[in-house]
Amino acid sequence: MPPSADVQTQPTSVIDTLKQSIAHVESVLPSASKGRTSNSPADIAQAFCNSIQAAFDAKDVDGIERHFTEDGNWRDILTIDFDMNSLKRSKGEIKQHLDKYGVPAIQNLKVIKPHDAVFNEAANWLQAFTTFETDEARGKGFLRLRETSAGSGDYRAFTFFTTLWEIKGHEEFAGHRRPLGAEHGTHDSSENWLDRRHKQIRFEDADPAVLIVGGGQNGLMLAARLGAIGVKTLVVEKNGRVGDSWRKRYHTLCLHDPIWADHFAYMQFPKTWPIYTPKDKLANYMEEYTSQMELNIWLKSTIERNPTYDEQTKQWTVRVVREGEEDRVMRVNHLVLASGFSGEPRMPSFPRDEFKGYITHSSGHGGCHGQDWKGKKAVVIGCCNSGHDIAADFYEHGLDTTIVQRSSTYVMSSQHGIPGLLNGVYEEDGPPTDDADIMLTSLPIDLLAEFHVEATKQIAIKDKPLLDDLEKAGFKLNRYPAGLFIKYFRDGGGYYIDVGCSRLIADGKIKIKQGVEVEKLTENGVLFKDGTHIEADMIVMATGYTSQRETVRRIISDDVADRLGSVWGADAQGEIPGVWRYSGVPRFWLQSGNLFQARCFSKHLAMQIHMIELGMRDHKPDAVKYKHVHDPRF
Repeated sequence: MPPSADVQTQPTSVIDTLKQSIAHVESVLPSASKGRTSNSPADIAQAFCNSIQAAFDAKDVDGIERHFTEDGNWRDILTIDFDMNSLKRSKGEIKQHLDKYGVPAIQNLKVIKPHDAVFNEAANWLQAFTTFETDEARGKGFLRLRETSAGSGDYRAFTFFTTLWEIKGHEEFAGHRRPLGAEHGTHDSSENWLDRRHKQIRFEDADPAVLIVGGGQNGLMLAARLGAIGVKTLVVEKNGRVGDSWRKRYHTLCLHDPIWADHFAYMQFPKTWPIYTPKDKLANYMEEYTSQMELNIWLKSTIERNPTYDEQTKQWTVRVVREGEEDRVMRVNHLVLASGFSGEPRMPSFPRDEFKGYITHSSGHGGCHGQDWKGKKAVVIGCCNSGHDIAADFYEHGLDTTIVQRSSTYVMSSQHGIPGLLNGVYEEDGPPTDDADIMLTSLPIDLLAEFHVEATKQIAIKDKPLLDDLEKAGFKLNRYPAGLFIKYFRDGGGYYIDVGCSRLIADGKIKIKQGVEVEKLTENGVLFKDGTHIEADMIVMATGYTSQRETVRRIISDDVADRLGSVWGADAQGEIPGVWRYSGVPRFWLQSGNLFQARCFSKHLAMQIHMIELGMRDHKPDAVKYKHVHDPRF
């Protein structure tokens, strides 16, 4: 089946076709809200839905396009074709994409939660949640409508979001479809729930359909999504406990983003949870999540490098290596790498062999807790989140600390920055998390960048005293116009969410060496290319990570790593390539990102896997090649 996999409908009579055409012509007369009797936001939004639905019914590409403002955007996940798309009317992309893949068989497009349909006066749009159907699935959506001119009543889509959500007859085993749990009546076996769970985890009688490598937040949430729709899934995790990927990081680590954006799929944090989560608390929660969501996970396990893919059977043959157990060769339909957003630790190229003290990459640094380091001299090379946190930890434990900033860093305070970017979406008393996810996901990333320009300016105004003091201290700021989220989406790093270290630098308590490259490490410090030398007893390289491609190379194979398209950054439409969607390698997937992305995009990756498992879709080898934009970083 081709990627668009448009649902074929039964032939209609000439009379039916004429009726449909007449209804469609009437519906796309100048006002999209023609014939409405109420000015309520929900009624206006539903009138728009009725009108564009008529264009979908008539397969009228031009009519569909006319329902968008001149600068309108359609973000779609899996409805038009089997991919993620951000289509701009101004570039002709809506028409081009529909001409290429066909008009999706969207039916019954309607506004839901009418009380949540509102005029957003500040943004100058009307917004509403929607749902729709196809012959085989149900979907969710979100509208932002604007009038073509003030008072005209002619509302068109500034953003139109559609995403397939569930397959009819194969919905999640949740709510009204939740498992019974008890087995009433007579039984042939005395097995209880725990006995059955042990058997499920062992996979004694059959291999899983999906093998996920990595048991961090991404692997766990994807496994939970797949388990909820009955897709048999196994997670293999190298560590001895679930959550060790966080538990083993430096002692003082806390998340820099707040709880409201960080909930896990199906299981939200309790109301008493702190705003910024300590790493060990998160690690313990992940362990509990694994138990409560009945996830199948093998600890102290990994896979042997160079698994093979059979084009005929469409299966991966993978050898799972378990500590203290015999290896297990599995044949699985899907192989997922969920080892995290970061690739391999990036060590700088300057010579380091002479140094006699403590030296490590930030990924291997456990922090100062329990160490007798007071009075020693520490140098942190690298000036983003980890570098700042480690430098602050050194200072707080009595070390003479210098942080080395080789280029520039985007800085915003957690006090002003996070609320400024998440206001109205993820906050106390904000929308339910599922609704907030739809609202944020509905925005194409390029459009989100435009919105965040003004928000970033306002954050910088509030942070001005701190930012001015940083510059006076010699710190070089990156005035990235679109702010934190877009820098993360596009660059994968280069920022610091300030939780205290910036003031230490501004006040001179942590020294800054800026803008000069390191020549080499000497026996007792760091020699810079300008001839200056900083003595050090310990050096931490907070120099970031390579692309995920290099982790694919290390864990999977050179062949798979070389065949991947770009992994992160932006494709030709502005979507993040390579992750949560077709990777360029059949039935090999990457699931990565922060807690929000793990929760939100695990849903869409699980949907893709589910549709392939049901025989409803598959990818052509070059399915997304036309969107590729070469980025040597990724």
